[in-house]
Amino acid sequence: MIKLLSLTPNYTSLYYYIVLIGAGGNGGYTVQRLTKMMSAFNNVPSFLMIADPDTVEEKNILRQPFITSDIGLKKSEVLAKRYGGTYGLKIGSFSDSYIESVEQIEKLFSLTDYRHKPGQYIQKVLIGAVDNDFSRNIMNDYFDRTDDIIYIDAGIEGVFMPSEQPQDQWSTEELKDHIDSGYSGQIVVGLKKDGKEILPPLNGVYPINAEDAIPPSHNCGLEPYQPQRMIANEYAAMHISTVVNELFSSNSIHIHVSNFSARNGSCRPIYVEEVQE
Repeated sequence: MIKLLSLTPNYTSLYYYIVLIGAGGNGGYTVQRLTKMMSAFNNVPSFLMIADPDTVEEKNILRQPFITSDIGLKKSEVLAKRYGGTYGLKIGSFSDSYIESVEQIEKLFSLTDYRHKPGQYIQKVLIGAVDNDFSRNIMNDYFDRTDDIIYIDAGIEGVFMPSEQPQDQWSTEELKDHIDSGYSGQIVVGLKKDGKEILPPLNGVYPINAEDAIPPSHNCGLEPYQPQRMIANEYAAMHISTVVNELFSSNSIHIHVSNFSARNGSCRPIYVEEVQE
């Protein structure tokens, strides 16, 4: 277990400044859980900024936490207004553009002037809930360049779609691969304090090959659509929330990596002690 206050001895408490990048499947369900916890842990100072320029489409209604009247609206704005209003929280949203640079992430963390009290340390928490390696690479670059950060990244397996042919024309093997896919995922918790890497981030555990990655703003359907399963999105959000719950309740980190299956409910954690041995 890593006790964060032991790494910031000049401070008596932490102010959790959380930036969540991605407000779709993984991110949307994460907002539901985080805001509920922010309300429940009302003695823990925290702030949430949601960044995603995507608009709600009809295809999102089935799997993501949106309703029909949200169609055409910005996902991040909908979630910030809905859950901020529900729990009486001030939640920020950024929907002007995709986050495609380290400088943009730094700006998302810049609303700090009036948010903390004397003796409180602003603990930055970056949560990646995206579905592309370009954005993940930017977040890992930010981790590398900043001196103090908790970086939680979530990723899930897409559902195997063998072809554009109707499902009744798929082979038996293709149908089996389709049924079996889309359930696995993982979260990775990276930690840096005073410029020292204590827990490696995503790229140090599952290396990112971003050489051919397309920026989200340039994608425009260039990469084939690969659907996700709602249950896998919810599991990813639950595992993110498990980490944040421990931050709020004890200012500590227990888990470095958690590999999960939303099909059979299994989870294989790697604890921080295993990394620090």
